[in-house]
Amino acid sequence: MQRHHGANDAPPLTLFIGDSYTEGESSAEMSYGCRAVAQVGALCAVAAMAGTGFVSGGPANRWVNPYLGESTSFSERIPHLAAQYDPAVVVLDGGRNDVFAPPEFVYTEMIRTIVAVRRTWPSAKIIFVRPRFLAKSDGDLGFSNRFMEKLRSDPAAGGVTFVDPISSFTSTDTSGLLGPDGIHPNHRGYQLLTMAFLNALASHVVGSAP
Repeated sequence: MQRHHGANDAPPLTLFIGDSYTEGESSAEMSYGCRAVAQVGALCAVAAMAGTGFVSGGPANRWVNPYLGESTSFSERIPHLAAQYDPAVVVLDGGRNDVFAPPEFVYTEMIRTIVAVRRTWPSAKIIFVRPRFLAKSDGDLGFSNRFMEKLRSDPAAGGVTFVDPISSFTSTDTSGLLGPDGIHPNHRGYQLLTMAFLNALASHVVGSAP
């Protein structure tokens, strides 16, 4: 199987691991992540499944999708992804579907996933997207500022870039940016989420490219 590299002779690859927000409207190319990296001339890959998270979709509550097979948590995808990709950057975007689990358990799984990414792709930069919904851009889903600060300061998360793009919509009426389900962004919502993600990255020293 051909591997996709972020080497010097090719544009760097950014790998997004996430849920339906990461998945986008209809295809990986239409996701906010791929739209964002395309603007900086990078390649993009998306490993996303609706309803999943750092905990959700894994052993705690696995299910079978008739089209995609068994659900997987983020960390469970990494061995398979390692056989396909050699990314320059790995973006972890989830947690929205993990609110059913105790916060301390989610915390442990978030750290476990960060450690697995670093072990698998030691030279890759890691970006962690704070979980929020566009419908309530100031909601923390139980992952409070204190929770996020503890995660950020954990030794295992050293060197990880934490971004919070959806918080930039806090003073905005987002009702016109949502699809029929009132949860996921519509086309315009994903356009603005793309820019919010790029703006969040611009406030950090990320290195070569997102």
